[in-house]
Amino acid sequence: MNHWNNIKEYAGVILIMLGTLTLATTRISSLASSNTLLVIGFMLVVAGIGVHIWSIKHESKY
Repeated sequence: MNHWNNIKEYAGVILIMLGTLTLATTRISSLASSNTLLVIGFMLVVAGIGVHIWSIKHESKY
């Protein structure tokens, strides 16, 4: 079960990386007109930031 705790610790960073890759893919492959992919990438980054902040606050003793 320790393996799942490691994944939970880095879930925010993983979401940010996935969002960044999605946004980079739309830019590189000339799919910038695809609003769906742009919104998905943006939402992944925003969700990743939120999860990362939550995990830091959840970890803190204060």
